[in-house]
Amino acid sequence: MSPANPTIETAREAFPVTRECIYLNTGTYGPMPEPALQELLEATAAAERQGIACTRDLGQDVGRARQGLAAMVGVDPGQIAMSRNSTDGINLVLAGIDWRPGDEVITTDEEHEAMWHPLLYLRATRGIVVHRVPVSPDADTMVERLRQVACQRTRLLTFSHVPCETGTRLPAAAMCRFAREHGIASLVDGAQSVGAIPVSLPELGCDWLAGNGHKWLHGPMGTGFLAATPEAMTALRPAHIGAGSLAEAEWQAGRAVPHATGERFEYGSRDLARWAGMHASLDWMGAVGWPAIQAHIARHASALKEGLTALPGVRLLTPVAAEASAGLVTFVVDGHSFQAVMDHARTSRNIHLRPVPHYDATRAAASVLTNGDDVVALLEALGEMTA
Repeated sequence: MSPANPTIETAREAFPVTRECIYLNTGTYGPMPEPALQELLEATAAAERQGIACTRDLGQDVGRARQGLAAMVGVDPGQIAMSRNSTDGINLVLAGIDWRPGDEVITTDEEHEAMWHPLLYLRATRGIVVHRVPVSPDADTMVERLRQVACQRTRLLTFSHVPCETGTRLPAAAMCRFAREHGIASLVDGAQSVGAIPVSLPELGCDWLAGNGHKWLHGPMGTGFLAATPEAMTALRPAHIGAGSLAEAEWQAGRAVPHATGERFEYGSRDLARWAGMHASLDWMGAVGWPAIQAHIARHASALKEGLTALPGVRLLTPVAAEASAGLVTFVVDGHSFQAVMDHARTSRNIHLRPVPHYDATRAAASVLTNGDDVVALLEALGEMTA
């Protein structure tokens, strides 16, 4: 049973998967806490059973989720566009800019397909130029790398706050400050940072911040957001318009004015019930306490990194310092493919990990689900491979 008043010591009880396996892949999917899941199922049942006669105020659920997401990243609710995932948020920005052939973009060489696939598509179809720079947790290093490729035609800096491959926490504030000082807009992908570490759009200084609900926020699949400054939100031209997008719609006058808020990207019939699950997850995790959750993540990620560095033949790709990383821990076991590592972890200890094929590496994620026994079990499994 899930505790009625969850604390960081009891939070794990709300996740049945922890009694079935060792789950070290919140960086892909973060299971929902049981009370939030029940809220999602009840809202979904009401919406699907009752249709337009639904007695539950789903609009209120959406509003509560919007307020919760806004609070997570330090903005007003109107600065949030509700989406399905980080990929949506990234595409709202990339498709909303009026690109010209020869326009340039700077990104990193460790981006998820959610970032580099749409950039590749824009390069192929709109003729933009994309520069990819190596990642580093050091601010001076990253700023110098940006300086080397930035030019008068650079229109956008876009990167993952915490790249999914090595889990390096990039110096986002310094990078966005460089962009702002050079008249370059900035988009940060917060898929692996929001929830795992403190994230504030004003403190980062970016124009847009994309995120999702199904990883570190432990919300439902199909929930995400785009946060933006008011100016950056209205600067985007929506690629899609439908019922709900427009603040002014006058056929005779030919007026079609999108909302100035994130609602400009929200239209048509949508699954509003999932937002009941999202706000329930935010409420439940908030009751545990985000500072306690994030300290828990940092503590277990540090323990895992310390243990990995002590194993012969294991190379850590994630920075050791907590301030230079988040919840992801990526490593290579010399002489063993990532598939061999994952297979042994699964068959010997029922541990669920994630591959990083680019480096022939394996990734673990320390999260609110993780305890000391989980860390010990993974280190023991790897020790058997390196003995």
